[in-house]
Amino acid sequence: MISGETIADNIFKILKGNGHKIKIFTDEGENTVDPQSARRFYIPELGSMVNLDETDNKRELRVSVNQNTDLNEFKDTLALLKNLANRNVIEYTLKSFTKAITPKDQDYQAQKVRDMKQDVQEGISPAYGSTKSSYQQLENAKLIIKHTKPVNEESRGSRSRNINAIYIENSDGERYKMPTNNLAGGRAMLRHVKEGGTPYDDFGMYIQEQCNELKKLKEFKKYTLRNGLVNEDTTDIVEAVSNRINSLREGIGKLKGCKCYKETKEKFEAKEPVNEGFESDEVMAIMNKHPEEVAKMKQTGDIDSRSDLYMELVDYYSDEMPYGTMKARDGDPIEWILDKLDDLDMLESAQNKLRNQFTVRTFDEGLNDALPYVNALVKEMKAIKEADDFAKETLDNLVNTIDGMDSVKLRKGVDVKSDPENPMNMSTFGNMPKENQVAVVMEYLGNSIDYAKKGEDQLSQLLTRMSDLMEIVKERSILVKAVGAVKALMPKLSATASEDTGVKKVSVGNYMERKLSNYEFDKLFG
Repeated sequence: MISGETIADNIFKILKGNGHKIKIFTDEGENTVDPQSARRFYIPELGSMVNLDETDNKRELRVSVNQNTDLNEFKDTLALLKNLANRNVIEYTLKSFTKAITPKDQDYQAQKVRDMKQDVQEGISPAYGSTKSSYQQLENAKLIIKHTKPVNEESRGSRSRNINAIYIENSDGERYKMPTNNLAGGRAMLRHVKEGGTPYDDFGMYIQEQCNELKKLKEFKKYTLRNGLVNEDTTDIVEAVSNRINSLREGIGKLKGCKCYKETKEKFEAKEPVNEGFESDEVMAIMNKHPEEVAKMKQTGDIDSRSDLYMELVDYYSDEMPYGTMKARDGDPIEWILDKLDDLDMLESAQNKLRNQFTVRTFDEGLNDALPYVNALVKEMKAIKEADDFAKETLDNLVNTIDGMDSVKLRKGVDVKSDPENPMNMSTFGNMPKENQVAVVMEYLGNSIDYAKKGEDQLSQLLTRMSDLMEIVKERSILVKAVGAVKALMPKLSATASEDTGVKKVSVGNYMERKLSNYEFDKLFG
């Protein structure tokens, strides 16, 4: 039988010989320049794709065109491809789609190939079984897939489709049904059971929760797109949901690998337990004592500062609430209390607002289970925005302070050229993430400035505060502006020599600028 490499080479010659410009990819979706290793042949000018699919039992030459493809222009090529398939007993299929084909449209097939190859590398057996059930083995643990339709052995990837239920079986023959039909989640649990875990231990429950969150968020996204609910008010939420879906998919998919599984499990076990459950129970006990006031608070979204409910909550949080906020000097105590209740999901206002934002005429009650996950993403977005806003305000003050100063003195005895505390003198500095480089330089300068003067004291505080914020801000413009602030400060730095030397000042601006230029700060985040 003629090899797949020879068939691929013949496809390449047919396409090129007919004057088509093509891009070729391996079966894993990687770009290649070797025609014999190619299995996907993309023709940009026609928006069409030629695929060579191979399984143990079948080979298929599949041509995908779109409704705008001029078949008269393509007919000679199609005839040669069909003839190639017939000569070599290869099934030939021509399919037409309503839109132009792109390499991205084939990603799902490439991912299946990558998954199968990774399974083998990780010791997971190829899928096998009957027409109703499929199995994958990882040493003494087994993955069992029950299908809704008969498996077609001649169709590539058929054992990963039409899934009705997924079970995990341990070495004792005990079976556990996965809560979702996510195959990547099943393989993650397969790895966990093989490593001695159970679906009911902490990490097993973590895997299940990740799968459940992914399922609910996918349902939520599908619902919003199907009902046209993406608008100016909801687009940020839907984007956050999409990003979270991609993150969950990637994380769950990697868990089947031995190395990634162990790294993730170590991080999971290293997390400190959160005591929010105790706080939630205690706050709920307070609220249960004042049902009428709680009902009014949930209805209005506000709390009466003269109510017994408010007074008890203030007393409960007296050790945690900032003194200035409690006295209403630099914050609103009512808003602070409401924020705490919202964080504990005691208000229901956040989830009710989401219900209203994503309601067509009547809300799909099936999405209720997705709202806690979406609400958590909204809270995360809010926290990031608040951090960015605080960073912007701090950075503006820093820039204005630097602009208002002609020179900035370093503390006596600080020699930036030989100071071992200067991060730019450390061999590891260039290997740090760019945000961290800026952060440690700011921290060093903030601690090195002679803050005897009022202006320089303020500058020192702003530098150290901005240093702390650098690692949590997400907005690129803030990072770029922070780099500009550091560069503007450099020419103004000067070091005061010891009093007995008779030397008044030694300029250090050029040295610091030169050190910074070694790390191309102008190109940061570009």
